[in-house]
Amino acid sequence: MDRRPVGDTDMLLCGTCGMGRVPEMGTGPDFWLAEGETELDKDYWTTARSGMFAKALAHLQGSGPKGRLVDLGGGVGHFAELALGRGWDAYSVDISEAARKAAAERLGEDRSLSVDEVRRFTGQCDVVTLWCVIAHVLDPLELVHQAVSLLKPGGRLLVTTPNFIFQGSLARLLARLDKPYDLVCRDHILHFTPGAVERLLSQAGLSSWSFEYLGVTDNCFFSRRFARVLVPLKRVWNYTGSLVARIGLPPVCAELQVVAVKQPSGPGRSPELPAGS
Repeated sequence: MDRRPVGDTDMLLCGTCGMGRVPEMGTGPDFWLAEGETELDKDYWTTARSGMFAKALAHLQGSGPKGRLVDLGGGVGHFAELALGRGWDAYSVDISEAARKAAAERLGEDRSLSVDEVRRFTGQCDVVTLWCVIAHVLDPLELVHQAVSLLKPGGRLLVTTPNFIFQGSLARLLARLDKPYDLVCRDHILHFTPGAVERLLSQAGLSSWSFEYLGVTDNCFFSRRFARVLVPLKRVWNYTGSLVARIGLPPVCAELQVVAVKQPSGPGRSPELPAGS
């Protein structure tokens, strides 16, 4: 990987798939307690994401039956709660004890699980979701392997992560305008391009996936004062980006939203992600 600046952020970039990594950055303290317990109650996890969560559930229901759904990295349980209310056998899994306790208040103790507890569902899940989780870990391949191992043959994996093609271009543009854009936000260790996501899914044994449009958050962290203008523009941009992907071009949307299917017998593993990826 080559070390180069992206806007005002020094990064390691993969010459093959374009993925970026923040050098020397590892996993930090408990995300949910990083700013005190206030993070557990932020409306971003309820109001801001509810529309996108609902659209994702509608898409998943339209392409297969409702069944067991596990949200890996499910945080405080909002997505699993919405899925449970819509007839799914839904569970939330998180490494944070604080998040699991908050999720248990919404879902019940038996539906808010640790990583060890969810292993009892190996090969039994219809859907596993990873909402913006792969950017936060040092070994995304291990995480996706775990997600795939939970799925039945024909089960679906939903993965979302910011699109580094969009985020990197925005960072470079704002740097030229002397308006720094922090790519080290929200402890994102890795920054995925569409090609990097496809390599990751392939290495995890998946052979069928599609980039989708599942909506955007109804909030704007870049400038909340202009949310009424910027959020609709982002919806149009992301929808257009998903259409671009359907004709074989790289998605240019701000967030990558991918649904992959576990085949009865997966292909052989392709070359590993480059060192440091």
